[in-house]
Amino acid sequence: MSNSTDPIRWLPHIKLEKYASEEDHRQQLPYEVVEQDGNLLTTAGLTRIMSLLVGAGGQAADNGHTRLGVGNSAVAEAAGQTDLQAAAGAANRWFQVMDATYPQVAAGVLTAKATFGSADGNFVWNEWGLTVDNSGSISGTTVGQTLLNRKVAALGTKAAGAIWVLTCTITLA
Repeated sequence: MSNSTDPIRWLPHIKLEKYASEEDHRQQLPYEVVEQDGNLLTTAGLTRIMSLLVGAGGQAADNGHTRLGVGNSAVAEAAGQTDLQAAAGAANRWFQVMDATYPQVAAGVLTAKATFGSADGNFVWNEWGLTVDNSGSISGTTVGQTLLNRKVAALGTKAAGAIWVLTCTITLA
């Protein structure tokens, strides 16, 4: 019998579908689709996952408590971060509740999906992350609970009237 280790890889991926209007969104006619791999699992996010694994408490990622957040900060990711780095306020950051039936888990892949409406997150999107809020999810500008992960990524500038749909998948392999 040999001693070997099998590393676990954290494999996040996002897909951002950009719609110019609600009508384009209804017709599923995006003007641009952006896909990117990777982000940083925060220390607090890893601690939360491990606490859930051993039954030490904590809120599970369900539809009533999970949000995707975006902000306009380009400050580099760091494992110790517990929030987006954008300044407070709706002109700089926004956390959006999950679409109905999300998050989902299938074949070891977590999928989180949130639709940012015409009045939500209208600024330069330079960062994103996933949060699970103990008090129950509502869209807004505060993290509420520790950010699970964070990524700095130039995703574009969302303007009033546009609908953007952010889908994040996380695979542990």
